[in-house]
Amino acid sequence: MEYENHDKSAEEQTAAENPTRREAIKFLIGGAMAAACPVPAALLATAHAQTRVGSESNEICHKVRDGSTFKLPPPGAEYDVVIVGGGPSGLVAAHDLRDVNFLLLEKEPRLGGNAISEQWRGHWYSTGAAYNGDPQLEALCREIGMEIRTIDSIDAAIIHDQVVPEFWTGGYWKCAYSQNTKKSFAKFLKDMKAIDVEKQAAKLDAISFAEILKDYAPELKLYFDNYGPNNWGADVENSSAFVGVQSTRWMAGLETRRFTWSGGLGRISLALEDNVNRAGAGRLRKGATVVRVEQKASRIHVSYLEDGQAVTVTAKAVVAACPKFIAKKIIAELDADHLEAMAKMRYQPYLVVNVCCREVVYNGSFDTDIPAPSLIVDFNVADWSEERHNQETRRPQVLTCYVPRPERERALFLSDDYCKQMGEKVVEQLEVWFPGARGNVEEVRIYRRGHAMFVSAPGVTTQLAPRIRKPFGNIFFAHSDAEGDITDFSSALQAGRRAAREAKNVLGHAALHSSPLAAAMLAR
Repeated sequence: MEYENHDKSAEEQTAAENPTRREAIKFLIGGAMAAACPVPAALLATAHAQTRVGSESNEICHKVRDGSTFKLPPPGAEYDVVIVGGGPSGLVAAHDLRDVNFLLLEKEPRLGGNAISEQWRGHWYSTGAAYNGDPQLEALCREIGMEIRTIDSIDAAIIHDQVVPEFWTGGYWKCAYSQNTKKSFAKFLKDMKAIDVEKQAAKLDAISFAEILKDYAPELKLYFDNYGPNNWGADVENSSAFVGVQSTRWMAGLETRRFTWSGGLGRISLALEDNVNRAGAGRLRKGATVVRVEQKASRIHVSYLEDGQAVTVTAKAVVAACPKFIAKKIIAELDADHLEAMAKMRYQPYLVVNVCCREVVYNGSFDTDIPAPSLIVDFNVADWSEERHNQETRRPQVLTCYVPRPERERALFLSDDYCKQMGEKVVEQLEVWFPGARGNVEEVRIYRRGHAMFVSAPGVTTQLAPRIRKPFGNIFFAHSDAEGDITDFSSALQAGRRAAREAKNVLGHAALHSSPLAAAMLAR
């Protein structure tokens, strides 16, 4: 089998394709960990011998984590707001702040974080976030000119290696479970519908989802032991009951309007980037790794490395739209309460394996869940929103397979061989479910993230997140992990908009106090 490390843009990928039939499968491994990002020795004031792994960040972030310091120049530019991080929450904040003088700094060569779309032979696929159903996110998409593509599909499941259509809306009665297990699934749905999740949020968030599931058939635990890592970063023992019970609204059909695009929600990231650039180009800086954020008397100094050079700028406000395992390392003199809350956050490593096929392998539903102990916990039909009614099977197709892994395997993500082995196992599993699939596979594209999702453990939503998102001076915290609940575009939207509002309040307050009229009033 052919294998190469991959860190190219979508356009470069497409140009390099060879659509001719091949016996070999080509493996391409991408993601933030694929490319080294060396720190010039001249910039290091001190160096530490630790070579620990475990972070999605590149070498610069690892050095910050390990305590290295940098020779930083004096400020060379001033901004109203600096946004640290170009994932969904940073992009939303940039969109809401597009009328002010802001700068966004993103360490990766692309924006989007967990929501990045790529192409294979002109066919879009997702490397992370696949769909959403939040009306507020839908409204934002319409605002930036995106046509909403509804999924209009009930999720299937694979039970004992057999596809079960529309599993949670009655399909479970037709699967290979025992009659008692099927009744337990029905009772579970009925019981979950009766819970007022919002009213009981604090109580539910104080216990694990395993506490809820212990009264039902063990097959329910196996189902959520895979569903949880795919949606909120943990198996049932490590999941908040609040998050677990809340998720059943989808399964019970209470919230069924979901939308996506070919390529998943990374298409929103691209649209937001384009929208912000139209409002003023040059304010979204890629390949710029922030190493220090420090509050001074009246300004905040933000220092970053770009093209091997250290740069320092100042801002009246900062939106920290990065995960908190990074924020706690780069923000100088962060208070004890923030540090303690951020230190308690956990993050799950994640592989997304896109299996690129010459012909259609499966087109029965957009989303298909697989209970534990399956390696693949879920897979999507990448072009469902456009091709779900296409009966032609002799056409290319991409299946996006989700492979979250336990936290203890994070260090293994640095090994290309490990990632390749996971890709091999994914193809083998598809062959079991869909005989002949392997012969259709032309390429396997693996995207790895060492800290993809925060773990929605008990207490995160109601206890940790409120402490984390409290402003620290004029530094405001975005990113989905500041909202709690789950890692998704909806949480990122809430966080980005909240932090943007907080930053605007600072700018408005500064403008008021700097005006002659305000000065005269204050002098009275």
